[in-house]
Amino acid sequence: QMFFNLIVNSLIIFFTSFAVASICIPLVIKLAIKKRLLGEYGEGRHVHKGYVPRLGGVAVFAGFFFGQLYFIITHSYNEHLSQPYFLLLFSSLLLFLLGTLDDLVDIKASLKFYIQLLVALILATNADVRIFSFYGLFGLEELPVSFSYIFSIIVIVFFINAYNLIDGIDSLSSSVGMYVLLCFGAVFLYNEAYTDSLIAFSVFGSLLGFWMYNKPPAKIFMGDSGTLSMGLLMAYFAIKTCNLPLDNEGSLNPVFAMVVLVYPVIDTLRVFTKRIIKGVSPFTPDKNHIHHLLLELGYDHGKATKIIILFSIVLTVIAYLLRENPTTSFFILVPLIFILSFVPSYLLKRKQKSTS
Repeated sequence: QMFFNLIVNSLIIFFTSFAVASICIPLVIKLAIKKRLLGEYGEGRHVHKGYVPRLGGVAVFAGFFFGQLYFIITHSYNEHLSQPYFLLLFSSLLLFLLGTLDDLVDIKASLKFYIQLLVALILATNADVRIFSFYGLFGLEELPVSFSYIFSIIVIVFFINAYNLIDGIDSLSSSVGMYVLLCFGAVFLYNEAYTDSLIAFSVFGSLLGFWMYNKPPAKIFMGDSGTLSMGLLMAYFAIKTCNLPLDNEGSLNPVFAMVVLVYPVIDTLRVFTKRIIKGVSPFTPDKNHIHHLLLELGYDHGKATKIIILFSIVLTVIAYLLRENPTTSFFILVPLIFILSFVPSYLLKRKQKSTS
């Protein structure tokens, strides 16, 4: 009965979020064009000719919000509406407002960082959104409490920024987001993690509604209003997945959650390292992302996104097959991910040599 209710409510919440997001997107596009709230996508890390509205996150968050409203109304008399749940809503709303302001009037990177830190602190300390154990990774089990808090806060802030940085080509942020949610949603359903399943399906519905207008050629981009709030939710799902069994044997493997989010993780580490080596701020926008390199290799936006999703699927399958041994999976997957992430730049150098 419980599982049946979970499936029914997941479907209702998915369709509610999808409907609201897809109804709102055309309105947001009209409003953005009318009020000239447009992003110049030839600059920074974006690769678009001319102007494209970048307030898609408003519609994505509206879809998510109405999905949660349905959940609150229908579950107001039971234990699913806990303090951590409301703190998660509060935190995502705070980042949504911060992102919307940033889309309208550029906000200092340092201020954005402090607010992300504040949100991570709220979730780790008051909602217990943290990694409690490494479950045998490097031979480590339960983490010291202070380290668990600090490490979890770093993970949350890192994932928020990692997701924010991939909103650079048509359909990429929405496609990666939906892929991540399918993987984590499946883990939540398998564990009958009621509230988390419903949140995941709500976000998935919102992103699908947005994707319809974000697929090539994109009529709208997510902007910070979407990437910051959705990035926070991805970080929340990743941490929750770290603490849930992946099979009947009760295999727990934090490497699996990291690999599901492999593209934002490796791309961010790569560009941050390159920028720091160059002596510039890691938050300076550029066109050194893997997705930009794929475009330079001659792939269009749609193909580049498909390659990235395929890369994520293959690595996730390997991570799942190695789920019983966290350390082995780490030492096989991390070098593999690292090598694969350098393939596009290697191919590009070869292409440039052959044409020069």
